[in-house]
Amino acid sequence: MFINDTGRLPDSGRVCVMGFNPRQDAPKTWYAVTIVAARAEVEAMAEPRNAHHVLGVGTHIQGVNGPVFAAYFAASRERFDTEPNYRNGLFVLVDGAVYAVRKENIATTLKRGLTTREFTLSRGDRPQRTVKYPWPIYKLQSDDFLGEISSMVRTYA
Repeated sequence: MFINDTGRLPDSGRVCVMGFNPRQDAPKTWYAVTIVAARAEVEAMAEPRNAHHVLGVGTHIQGVNGPVFAAYFAASRERFDTEPNYRNGLFVLVDGAVYAVRKENIATTLKRGLTTREFTLSRGDRPQRTVKYPWPIYKLQSDDFLGEISSMVRTYA
């Protein structure tokens, strides 16, 4: 079940996500994600006027088979909350496809190798998206955005 009814998404399928940045000193980036019939189009955008419009985090990942955009975002954010409300609905975007974590029974696996990692997003027991990406042994665990997505899916599934 893809998210065919984008009415459940914020602003009928438009979402703003902040670029993933594990270091505080790097410049901040934002992306506008437009979702139509479970397919997402991503484009860079200027900083939003209101920080409450940002509903998640996303980044471009240089995969072995080419670049991939991945993100996670909430269904909503209450006016005075400091963070989006992921408990009411967490959505994951991988390679243009959007999944509702709880409603679609989404799970992730992350295989770690010496020079590569393989992230697999599954619906139930069926793999949906796989991203293999280079990961040198000297890189920090906190720099791995797909690892962060795996953690979010486990937490809010």
